[in-house]
Amino acid sequence: MTGPHLYLLGGFDFAGVGAAAPAFSRKARAMVAYLALQAGQAQSREKLAALLWSLHGETQARMSLRQAVSAVRKAMQRSGGGRFLTEGANIALHLDDFDFDVARFEALATSGSIEDLEQALVVYRGDLLDGHGLKEEPFEDWLRVERERLRMMAVAALDRLVTQYGTANDFASCARAAARLLAMEPLREDIHRALMRSFAARGRINLALKQYELCRDALERDLALAPEPETRQLYETLRARRTKSASHHSLQIPATGTEGSVPIAAPTHYVKSAGINIAYQMTGDGPVDLLYVQGWVSNLDLAWGSPRYAHVLRRLGTFSRLIRIDKRGTGLSDRNVGPPTLEERMEDVRAVLDAVGSKRTVLFGSSEGGPMCMLFAATYPERTAALVLNGTYASGTWSKDYPWARTTEQVDEDLASVERQWGKPAELLNAAPSLSEDSSEREWFAAYLRNSASPADAIALWRWGTEIDVRDILPAIHVPTLVIQRTGDRWVRPEEGRYLARHIEGARYLELAGRDHLIWGEDCDRLVDEIRRFVTGALPAAPSERLLLSVLAIEIAPAGEKAIGQHAEAIRDELLLFDGREIRRSGDKVLAVFQRPTRAIQCAVAIRERLKPLAANFRSSIHIGECESHGEEFSGLAIEVTSRSLDHARPGEIIASRTVRDLIVGSGLAFEEQGAMCGPPGALQFFCVAATPVNAGA
Repeated sequence: MTGPHLYLLGGFDFAGVGAAAPAFSRKARAMVAYLALQAGQAQSREKLAALLWSLHGETQARMSLRQAVSAVRKAMQRSGGGRFLTEGANIALHLDDFDFDVARFEALATSGSIEDLEQALVVYRGDLLDGHGLKEEPFEDWLRVERERLRMMAVAALDRLVTQYGTANDFASCARAAARLLAMEPLREDIHRALMRSFAARGRINLALKQYELCRDALERDLALAPEPETRQLYETLRARRTKSASHHSLQIPATGTEGSVPIAAPTHYVKSAGINIAYQMTGDGPVDLLYVQGWVSNLDLAWGSPRYAHVLRRLGTFSRLIRIDKRGTGLSDRNVGPPTLEERMEDVRAVLDAVGSKRTVLFGSSEGGPMCMLFAATYPERTAALVLNGTYASGTWSKDYPWARTTEQVDEDLASVERQWGKPAELLNAAPSLSEDSSEREWFAAYLRNSASPADAIALWRWGTEIDVRDILPAIHVPTLVIQRTGDRWVRPEEGRYLARHIEGARYLELAGRDHLIWGEDCDRLVDEIRRFVTGALPAAPSERLLLSVLAIEIAPAGEKAIGQHAEAIRDELLLFDGREIRRSGDKVLAVFQRPTRAIQCAVAIRERLKPLAANFRSSIHIGECESHGEEFSGLAIEVTSRSLDHARPGEIIASRTVRDLIVGSGLAFEEQGAMCGPPGALQFFCVAATPVNAGA
């Protein structure tokens, strides 16, 4: 059970003791944020109305304020902490017993200790209320000032860390702090020099010289200036040492299996994602951010106990800043959190990337970690520099049009075997045949699994992984992609890798000899070499204007003029609440788009409930697919398919396509098969949404 918290850095996250986030409107969230940053000082109703409803008349502004105040008061009463005081014309918010990230960040960022400064930067997940702006000039002016104030505190904390780590000759930590600072302040020439020196001190001369080029290009592009003499002199000095440094660097990577001792585990950090603690580690100091998402279950600390696995992780860190996570429900992250959804895991990854300051990241998904990486790349192309997929799949269950996956009977046999062997030396005949006779590796892997999940959770997550199907989103991926597959992989067949490469635009397919599914198995150095060649050789593509969106179509039977106004208000309110965006309205039909399919379903349910007292004849349909953005306009086949599928919904029904159903496995939503329709892009199954827990904070 988590305590009451209010997180405003990097978004908006409010929850009470063990409770889900309340259904706040966008302006109610803005009011909570504004009052929270006033440190308990009372604010007049008149001021709040002018701040948040400046475009409305006085009467409408006061009515909207009353509704927002009522929603916040109810949420605070259920939260188990804090006080929301409304006395006459004044309102105040006291966050007693709340974990308020802004206050915690401010206290940590003004400390002098390295530990507090590092923790401050973990708390600083991103800009204040990131993604939650309003079209209200008074509020936007206030938000702009507060964002910049907090951002400058984060910059100052990073500045102090660069200085302190540099003084202490902790060059790896200095490089990490400098890289994050440059992501926020790319024209800080002194920090470019600090990063160059940190690279050079660790024998990474080529990276130091590359950093100079990045500095030079940024100064020329944005300021039309050349680097300062001190920077140029440092560059020339490092160039003179290139040959010697390169020779030294080549000695830093031990051959497979030659490590003389077990590597020391990297520090583990945590970030909150919708109230769940997600564990992550960072190693390496290369110029590229590489996020590795492992399949099934994992344990960040115990991974270092295998010399082979540690060797692979260290090699990945020679050309990247390697970021690794334990997915929710596994390893060092919060356990017993219920079945996950791909959406939730995707948002967990986004929270980690925000925490470490990674704006553009190479995603490396292996086995069951691959589908989530594919969904992230399609949903957030502006955050994805490239995609590496190894031994992964598009669908976890056999079907006539995907005959390479395991059948339901085979999955049942696999799960029975897992339960029967749990706790014993691991059976590696399928996962890594080359290691099946290595008793120490089998003992380590068994301990690794035991500390990654309980037997019941491990079995539930295995079955969950077989229910994933991301085939329909593959055409929406438009980032550089490398698909790697072992010819003799016993878990994922080569045909599955070829399928991915055929259906992801421009993907490169590479088939390597070998039978091992695990990345630290046979010929692991070749695997790392290919990833390194791809990551360092492919320039990140420009952010695409093609987006993966969930489309909601709503139809309400014609009604009188007064009812039409009430219908429009209900739809507008719920779209704001669930972060939807209306893109088209024609007569009695409305089309809207969402970034997450569960939000689209929850919004449809909420609208249906709002309209029941009005006796409105409502029906809706939901599909997910690729859309093209043209400024404020959207187009694409997904929009047309959603609109046409509306004809198959009966009054009062919410129907969703098979694609939507397959992407939200584990959400708790129930579906009943309804039928199918023909037409581009082919036959499309759709389902009636039967059970729909509504939660705007999901």
